[in-house]
Formats: sequence, structure tokens, C-alpha cells
Amino acid sequence: VCGDGRENTAMSPAIEKLESRGFEVLFATEPLDEIMFESLRSYKDFDLVDGTKEDLRLGDEDSEEKQKKIDDMTKDCKGVIDYLETLLAGKVQKVKVSDLLTNSPGALVQSAYGVSPTMQRYMRTQTVASGGDVSELDSMNQAVLEINPNHPIVQDLDRMVKADKEAPETGNFGQLLYDVAAMTSGYEVSDMGDFAKRVMNMMSTKASDDIVKDAEVESKLEEEIATPDVEVIE
Repeated sequence: VCGDGRENTAMSPAIEKLESRGFEVLFATEPLDEIMFESLRSYKDFDLVDGTKEDLRLGDEDSEEKQKKIDDMTKDCKGVIDYLETLLAGKVQKVKVSDLLTNSPGALVQSAYGVSPTMQRYMRTQTVASGGDVSELDSMNQAVLEINPNHPIVQDLDRMVKADKEAPETGNFGQLLYDVAAMTSGYEVSDMGDFAKRVMNMMSTKASDDIVKDAEVESKLEEEIATPDVEVIE
């Protein structure tokens, strides 16, 4: 797994995808490591696989059971997938389900010929230094968003999309899902001001919901106190 330093690399959702299947994970924390591993495909009896790539192959991909599971998950999540692909148009190539994610709601992965976010930053720095155009790099390296259909956050978004996909809250929730997946996968949030607003909006909504619930409970208690149950004896 490629990343910018050991601490940042350790947050990558790609690690849980590998460790959940019993594989050991090698951290590649220098930009040149990625170039080296493109040529080094095996070491002794071990195959070296980039865990941050799309269509990660761990040995059971060709089984009918595995394919049926993915097809069923994709069908169940079609509403969320279509919604996110529209919401994140221009930011991701596509959205797909993953059965390898365990604790994370989503992850950004690169296509077979894409490069890691660490390498993208290195290439961007070199391009700017030489006076080149970085816009081509951005279009070349659009990531794929993988979502975990078993995660409560993805399930909450599914309910929100079905209830009202045009609601601003739904858009904020979907965008935050992408932001979290991007940050844990090693990418930078392009607009931190926008990100902060989305977080504060969600916090405000949660606080308002809690106040309403507390008020409802208090009102119910007051009604019970005002009208106590009295047993009438004839």
C-alpha cells in the first residue's frame, strides 16, 4: 500500500481489505517506491499486489458465488450508486460496491494504470516546476469510489436517497462520504472551507434533532404528571 508516511498510510481502507483475508501489508511510503514496485511483481514465493488498485484480485474473483454476491450487492445499492455518480461527476470515474471493506464506509482506488495520490502530488510538483499544465494529470487520475453496502453510513445514505434525493442534507451526506473516503485513502480535500461547512451543517442538524427529541420527552412527562393515573373505587 502506497502512502505519504507510515502514519498516514496506516489509515488506508486498503489495509483492512487485505488484512481481512489474512494477507500481510507492506507499506511503500516514498514516492519512488511506487515506481520500483511497478517492476517488482514478486519476491521469492510471494506475489506483490497493489492493494489500492481497482478490481483487487485475491484468488476467489472468478468463482460464481463471488460474482453472484457482487451482482446482488450492486443491484441492492443501485440507487446509491447512481446518486453518487451524479453527485460526484468530474471527481470519480465511477462508483461500485466492494465486499472487501470491513470497517470503512468507502475507499478511493485507482484504475489499473492510475497512480497513488502520493505519486500524483509528486508529479504535480514536478509539472508545476517545469511550467507544465497540471489539468491533464487531474483528468488522467480520477479515482474509483468503492462503497461498503454493509456499513451503517452507506445504509443511511440509501434511506436518504429513497426518501428525498433532492434534499440538501442528502447531498451533504453523500459528499461527506466521499470526503472521508478521500482523506483516509490519502487524497487531499480540495476545498476545506466547503468541507467544514458540511461538517457543521451535519452537527447542527444532529443537535436540532436531539433538542426536538428532548422537548418531546419533556412534554410527555409533563402530560403524565398533569394527568396521573387515578384508580376510581365505586
